[in-house]
Amino acid sequence: MTNLLIRLFVPRAGRAPEQTIRLCYGRLAGAVGIAANVLLCLCKLAAGIVTHSISVMADAVNNLTDALSSVISLISFQLSGKEPDRQHPFGYGRTEYIAGLFVSMLIIFVGFQFIKSSAERILHPSAVLFSWSSFALLAVSMLVKLWLGLFNRRIGREIQSPVLMAAMQDSLNDVITTGVVLLGMVASRFTTLPVDGYVGIAVAVFILRAGYGLAKDALSPLLGEKADPELVHEIEALVTSYPGILGVHDMIVHNYGAGHWFASLHAEVPSDGNILAIHETIDAIEQQVLKSLHVFLVIHMDPVEINNARVQAVRRQTEDILRGIDPSLSMHDFRMVDGENQINLIFDVVVDHTFVPDQLRTRIRTALQDIDPRYNPVIVFDHTM
Repeated sequence: MTNLLIRLFVPRAGRAPEQTIRLCYGRLAGAVGIAANVLLCLCKLAAGIVTHSISVMADAVNNLTDALSSVISLISFQLSGKEPDRQHPFGYGRTEYIAGLFVSMLIIFVGFQFIKSSAERILHPSAVLFSWSSFALLAVSMLVKLWLGLFNRRIGREIQSPVLMAAMQDSLNDVITTGVVLLGMVASRFTTLPVDGYVGIAVAVFILRAGYGLAKDALSPLLGEKADPELVHEIEALVTSYPGILGVHDMIVHNYGAGHWFASLHAEVPSDGNILAIHETIDAIEQQVLKSLHVFLVIHMDPVEINNARVQAVRRQTEDILRGIDPSLSMHDFRMVDGENQINLIFDVVVDHTFVPDQLRTRIRTALQDIDPRYNPVIVFDHTM
């Protein structure tokens, strides 16, 4: 079914621009999500009215919020595909995250409403009528939701969409939720306890949990989350694969929506190299990163002395000291300003957030001055991404 829908509604790669293909995938996922969830909502509403079950009604409204989520994701795909303009030079890719945040707020609101309704059912019980047709309908809806979750996962991975991956998780949560409703429906046949109310609260908790997860996933990239380590490694490996690049540091990666990556880094190059040749290499690297990794990269060149034996010896001493303090410590941009009474050692140290800068600076200074009292380290601390 999934392959058939993709063949019918998504143009094959190579016949259309990548952004057009992504938009077609997004439209397809949104349309399928709307159709499936509206149908499930109407069927469950009918079942809830027949059985007088608050938990079935809650499950029906949960499907309605999923349909609204699909509407919002459809709109977000349309907006995120817009070309950059003067007001938004980096495009509209983050629209998907905003849409995901809006959907999560809607889901959380529905969850709280059903906690209230379920609590009232517990305080004021009413009979739940068991119906085999309603039972079968809910069982079929679980299969539909399972397929919809796998469908969203397939497309979400294909186009790297956080909205569709969230929809996938929500669909799988709905399978669990409907399963709990089914158990409650069966249990109501054997007890006079307000099982339906308790199951309604359980469903509402699932809804709230899904809303919280969606909100967290949407807020994280909007606030500026840590770059994907795999992407960082791929950029580093590609840059350092070029001759004349001694190392990289101070990489910063920004995300403006799925497929919209911008990055900057410092590349260490020989200080006595041919500046024109190095600049040509840098240009080639930036173009290759854009072509291979779809990342718009800007590189700053840092000249490094590699032929001064004394500077290299002091550099190695400093690196040994850092490794002795903690193997995770590294440094870059090492420079030495020689003097008769004082030798300034200027370098950056890369640390994580567990280190206290002043304490670490004192330890490095003490260790260096044990080697030569004239050493005066001038240290700038960089934090790992």
